[in-house]
Amino acid sequence: MSLPTKEEEDSSPRRGFGRWLSDIASAGREVKRVARETRDAMVLLRHTAKHGEQQVSRPALHHAIQVEVLSATDLSFVKSLPVPYCVVVTGYPDQPWGKKCDGREYKTSPALRERHPRWNALCHVAFPPDQVSVSRVEFGKATEAPPVELCVRVMDAGGLRGDRMAGEARVRLGQASHGAGTYRLMGGGYATLSVRWSIPDKNTGPSTKTPEEEAFERAANFWAMRDLSSSEGITHAQLELAAILATEPVHETEFKEDAMRPHINELILQAPLSALLLNDLDPKEIQGAEVQSPGSHSLMTVLSEHLDLLTPLAGSRLVGALVEKLPSFRGSMPLEDPNFLLVQRCGEAWEDFLCKVFLHFQGSKLIELKRLIDAAGGGRDLRHCVYSVITSEVRRAAVLKHFSEEAEKLQDFPLHILSDIDQTVFIGTFGAGGPKFPVGPVPGALPLFRALGARVTFLSARPPIWEGQTRRLLDDIGIAEAVVLPGSLKAVAQVLFAPEQAKQAMAERKTEVFGQFATLHPEAQFIFFGDSGEGDIDFAEEFMAASRASSRTSGHPPRAALIHDVSRADGIMPKSNATSRSELRMRGIHVFDTYAGAALELFMLGLLDAEGLRSAAHGDLEEFGEINVVDFASSEVFETRRMELLRDIREVNSAIRAAELRKRSDSKASSSGANAYPSSQ
Repeated sequence: MSLPTKEEEDSSPRRGFGRWLSDIASAGREVKRVARETRDAMVLLRHTAKHGEQQVSRPALHHAIQVEVLSATDLSFVKSLPVPYCVVVTGYPDQPWGKKCDGREYKTSPALRERHPRWNALCHVAFPPDQVSVSRVEFGKATEAPPVELCVRVMDAGGLRGDRMAGEARVRLGQASHGAGTYRLMGGGYATLSVRWSIPDKNTGPSTKTPEEEAFERAANFWAMRDLSSSEGITHAQLELAAILATEPVHETEFKEDAMRPHINELILQAPLSALLLNDLDPKEIQGAEVQSPGSHSLMTVLSEHLDLLTPLAGSRLVGALVEKLPSFRGSMPLEDPNFLLVQRCGEAWEDFLCKVFLHFQGSKLIELKRLIDAAGGGRDLRHCVYSVITSEVRRAAVLKHFSEEAEKLQDFPLHILSDIDQTVFIGTFGAGGPKFPVGPVPGALPLFRALGARVTFLSARPPIWEGQTRRLLDDIGIAEAVVLPGSLKAVAQVLFAPEQAKQAMAERKTEVFGQFATLHPEAQFIFFGDSGEGDIDFAEEFMAASRASSRTSGHPPRAALIHDVSRADGIMPKSNATSRSELRMRGIHVFDTYAGAALELFMLGLLDAEGLRSAAHGDLEEFGEINVVDFASSEVFETRRMELLRDIREVNSAIRAAELRKRSDSKASSSGANAYPSSQ
């Protein structure tokens, strides 16, 4: 690059200056290209050094699963586009990721700077070793191994601090010999993953595809043939998708709707919605009232007419895309720009469509839709959507009213677990209390959660800036999908100089956040798990007071609050004495030492059946047995925990025997009553 000569400037100053600016722009583009290629090379080099060369698909092993990882759409990212690759493993439901990765995993090669990557990677992964619960065999329960699960975790290799998880898909393998589908990436926002799988050992003859598999293949072929690298290609894809949806008959016979439903939903599940919905144009191209591209507007219109055919999963993808794009679209035009009002009106139209999605779903489908949106992650969950993205008070009130009206129609109120993290389900650097357990999961917490079979929401004192670390911790202990309601950084900072005020601030923050969350889930019967370390007892008192008021006015079933008692500094003595426990019990708050004891409390409250009590207690025994004795702070601490667990297990066994005796007694009474009054015939 050279500056224009004096003769050139004198002869044609405008031309010379324009050429100079053009050269600067070209040089800038070249610098960016070189920087991008250099970064890509560094990412690939680091990935190869950490994981080795891409694994070559080997011939099918005996008793193996053949997996084809096709593509992913709408991967979440922080600052730069992700560099995604996949890790494919097999395991069992609720098994921690670390136990699944025992050398049997397969890794695809990374896709450079792709939010909608296409791997088309074929691999073979072995079945996991048989796993049978030893304690359940001893008690004569569930001697068969649990069902096998195919797990595909999408990782982002482009992070400066190491690989970041972008989501995980889990496929429960049944008796079928093959399958294909598009699955939600848990913990990955509204992203999805498309895979095919087959078990060669079960393929004994020609196989027929189900209607769902045929719809999957049609949708996969449709999107594979679309070029979305340019604005023209995106507009064409929008118009073609809208045309396909518009040609499907609406509100005709149930048979026709059932036939078209899989195809429409697969198209939505595999669609790169971040590129198709609300794709704002360059302000120079905005003319008159046409703020949206014609394709985007047509697609929204057709989708509004076909909401009856969408599953909750497809609906949650539409909501997720709008939650991501609406705020940035509204802020894309400065206030002084003449097109500002036009952009705002466009945003209003999309917000109205967002509310229509909520108002369309009813009953159990609405509950499932809210669950899927809630698990999208921080800044994308249902609370953020309703209270931040929906800016119209009228629309928000209509959505909340719809939630409340649908809850009143339900006969049964689904259980919903609300749990603290630190000192409640995990022992780490956060939280207050002595060395009751070694660093790691609190034994028995997750088995009890599984026995309850309820949704789990974590109400944590951790501030939002630590949410990424919190989610990685939950992933490591086997919880890939959960809602995390964070605390505030101010309350955490207060711990250093005003601990008592900090506890009060944490409780107030939890009460405020939970108040909004409970309004979004009026159908839920909440069970709160906390600890006696920091503010959870104060929150539990507010929690149960609100429950008593709600039960009196609306007949909503009562809540339950359980507090895991932390230890004092010696790790031996519990923090709560017998008097304080009795006083809390009078207010509906139950303090427990082990999760077997917590399960017994829930059994006595009628929230857990006998089989669930047995399962939770056995899980507590197993997880406690897996902890190495030397990991405890001292042998005295270990012995204290062991005696607490044995005491609670004895009480659990007594309760189960008493329940079985009552059941047999009631059965005999019913039988004798039937014989005492024979039929007159």
